[in-house]
Amino acid sequence: MIGGIETSGRSTDKDRPIGTLSSGLIQRYKRNVSAGGQVDHWGRLTGVHENVIEFQRVLFLGAGGFWITFGFVAGVIGSAVMTAFFLPLFLKQQAYITIVVCYFGYWLLFAFFGYLELFSPADQPLYFDRKHRKVYKVVSKGQRRWGGLGPRKAILTAYEWRLIDAEHHVTVQVSSAAAQRNHHLVFLVRKSSTDPTIVDHFEFTNVEIVPALWEYIRRYMEEEAPPLTVGEFPPQSTMGVYQPWSDFGAVVPFLDQPARRWKEQPWKTLLKYIGMPVTVPLYILWLFFNRLTVWTAQKVEWPQHIVDAIGPLVTELDLRTDKHSGLRPGPPPEI
Repeated sequence: MIGGIETSGRSTDKDRPIGTLSSGLIQRYKRNVSAGGQVDHWGRLTGVHENVIEFQRVLFLGAGGFWITFGFVAGVIGSAVMTAFFLPLFLKQQAYITIVVCYFGYWLLFAFFGYLELFSPADQPLYFDRKHRKVYKVVSKGQRRWGGLGPRKAILTAYEWRLIDAEHHVTVQVSSAAAQRNHHLVFLVRKSSTDPTIVDHFEFTNVEIVPALWEYIRRYMEEEAPPLTVGEFPPQSTMGVYQPWSDFGAVVPFLDQPARRWKEQPWKTLLKYIGMPVTVPLYILWLFFNRLTVWTAQKVEWPQHIVDAIGPLVTELDLRTDKHSGLRPGPPPEI
C-alpha cells in the first residue's frame, strides 16, 4: 500500500471494484478505449527520444533529506517536551519502561524516513517505449546490507506494456483547516498474461486531471501520437550536478540582493530577518541530511539492451532540422 492506495493482490475488475465514496479507486482504464478528449502531460514530461517518452527523471538529490530533517526535528522537540514536563513524573512513579518507550517513539519518524531516503537510487526515471512495447522503471533488488539498513542494487528494468493496468485513485488529506482531495494515476504490473497477481507498481501523484495524463500516455503507446504538441519543444534534461548553496539566499536575505529586497518587499524581508535564528539552523540541518542522501545514493545500473532501446534524447536542434518529423505536428520550426 502506498499513501493509502492499495497496490497488492490481483489486478482484475472483480478484485478491484470501483468505489462509491469520494476517495479510493474511482476508475480503471483500458488501453484500447479513449479516456476523453483532453490530452496533457501536465509538465511531467522530462525527456523525449525517437520512440520513447521519459517521466520523473528528476535529480532527487537536490531535495532529498527533507523528511529525515523533519523526523529529526520532531524527535528533538518530542524529547525536549518529554524531558521538561513528563520525565520527573515518570521517574517519581518509577515508570522506567514508559520512559524508554516514549523516547523511542519520538525518534521513530526519524528512523523511518532515514530508512526510506538513505541509500535510495540516485535517479528514478520512467520510460514508455512504444517501439518495443515496454515500460522501464528503476527497481531495487536484493537484501540491504548491515542488517537491513544499508544499500542494495538499483537497476533499470523492463516490463511488458500489455501487463500494465492503469487506475485513477483519490486520497484525502485532512488538516485542522480543511480536507483536500488528491488525484493519482497508478500503474499496476501483473505477473503474466494468465496470472493477474500484482508484482510491482508506479504512480504519478497529485495529477491535475488524471484522464488527460493517461490519455496522453495511451495515445502515444497505442496510436502513435506525437509526444509534443504544436509549438512545443523537448524538455531540457534535469540531470546535472546539484549546487548545495544555490538557493541559500532564499533563507538568508542579506546574501541575495538585500537592497533590492528591502525596497520591493520590506515587510517580507523584515520577517525573514526576524526568523533567521530559526530558519538558518533548520536550513543548515537540512543541508547536512541532504548531503547525506547524496553520499549514500545508489547509482542506477543501466543494462545495455535498455540503453540501446531508449536511444539519445531528442533536442530542439533535431526538430529544427526535421530529424524526427513524427515527434511534433506541423512543419519543423524555422532555423
